[in-house]
Amino acid sequence: MANKRPKYKKITSDLKEQMRVAYVQGDIDPQGFRRTATIEDLSDLHNLSKNTLYKLAQRENWKFQQEKFQHEYEEQLDAQRIKEFSVEAKKLDSACLNIAKALLARCGNVIRNTQNASIKDFTPQQLDSMASAALKTQKFAKLALGESTDNINLNGNLQEHDTFRRAMELLDSVEESRSKGNSTTH
Repeated sequence: MANKRPKYKKITSDLKEQMRVAYVQGDIDPQGFRRTATIEDLSDLHNLSKNTLYKLAQRENWKFQQEKFQHEYEEQLDAQRIKEFSVEAKKLDSACLNIAKALLARCGNVIRNTQNASIKDFTPQQLDSMASAALKTQKFAKLALGESTDNINLNGNLQEHDTFRRAMELLDSVEESRSKGNSTTH
């Protein structure tokens, strides 16, 4: 009577480590994507029993190792992207600052070239346009340098609102005290 069970290879420590690495870390394919092997792939590739390989992977926590490796790999990629983006952001900020300088210089040249002329030679629209261009350019440059432009107005508006609210409360209390008593308040 012939034994019909397939003959599987024995798992050596080198083979076990090779399969663990293929399962946990995988390989990078030609398109640049990381692909991990499945237990079935490893079983077929190395002529091993799937059940034996499943038990080995479970006993040695290959799935946990795979998840941990994936998490660390993604963190490494994120750190690399952040570094690349910060370099590009610096380049962009420098370019924006240079543009802002050029625009301010242009506004200054227009004013210097017409310095001999009186302010009456400018139409109100021209003055408004130059002032607006200078202000926008200043904000543009401040943003490129990492400075805040609108938060100052926000804090001022919040303080004004708070002061106005307290003044209204004070007036309400004065009105209330006058309505309760008939004496005049000075």
